[in-house]
Amino acid sequence: MVSVIVPYYNTEKYLQRCVDSITSQTYKDLEIILVNDGSTDKSGYIAKSLADSDVRIRNIDVPHGGVSRARNEGIKIASGEYIMFVDSDDWIRDTVIEHLYKTMLKKKADLVTCELLRVDDTYKEEPQKTLKYKEYDRNEYLRIFFKIDNNEWVHYPVAKLYKRELISENLFPDDIRIGEDVIGTYKAIAGAEKIIRLNEVGYYYFKNNESATSHFSEMDFDLIFVWDEMERITEGVEPDHEYASLNRGRINFTLLLRMITRVTRKNIKKNYREQEQKLLKDMKECEKQLLKAPIIKSRKIMIFMLCHFYPVTAFFCNILVHLRER
Repeated sequence: MVSVIVPYYNTEKYLQRCVDSITSQTYKDLEIILVNDGSTDKSGYIAKSLADSDVRIRNIDVPHGGVSRARNEGIKIASGEYIMFVDSDDWIRDTVIEHLYKTMLKKKADLVTCELLRVDDTYKEEPQKTLKYKEYDRNEYLRIFFKIDNNEWVHYPVAKLYKRELISENLFPDDIRIGEDVIGTYKAIAGAEKIIRLNEVGYYYFKNNESATSHFSEMDFDLIFVWDEMERITEGVEPDHEYASLNRGRINFTLLLRMITRVTRKNIKKNYREQEQKLLKDMKECEKQLLKAPIIKSRKIMIFMLCHFYPVTAFFCNILVHLRER
């Protein structure tokens, strides 16, 4: 059995679509765990109605504590041999669990992942390509996870099927507001010996402009703590610790770039001036390390521009922010 864990908080607009995409899977041996993270809208009512209509669905209510705590609560009661996470404003292709599961058995893998596509309400599902896969050992896949020689975004816990033994009960830290998936997903991947990556687009990540990750806020600075923690938990494990340390240095650049491309200069001066100066200072201190590191060339160019031509670069990024707001 596959346990599919769906945490939800005030997603009444999207929850039905998400759950329908799971119940309509061609693979039927499912346990669907809906975790109500203290919703104040109609999400809880919708979830209870869904649970009444399908015996595979369980709905549990927990006090509002964030998506990490909700996922952990789902893990505690999951009884499947395999675990999958789906966020409540996203949805999955109707064949994806079957393909992930069959591939896992055929290749004797510990973890199988599919491709994730960012979409909006206008997206129309495209015909499936011929299924292909690529096999990785732990270290090969962690190079992708830590963005070594690439800029792929694969640290999310979704779009993956895990063997149950990779998933601990408190996998996700619940005291972090953003970026908690980096730590939890790393812990799961670190225990896998064989990982298979399918070319199938099986997970649709809905670009919800109301979500916490759509805008820059004080929460974004939690990413500094995330990578401090990643350095700590990888201590003595190589090449993991080397990669984590590189990303700790790079997070100053990531946050600074995110800030100046999402927040106006006026708001930065008002709310984030001190953080901006510290991020720039810290990035300049590790500039040489970053420029020599195995990261993609376009990122190195942007790091150089921010370190040496920050006022001009920030000015043009501010124009981009104003254009987005129109």
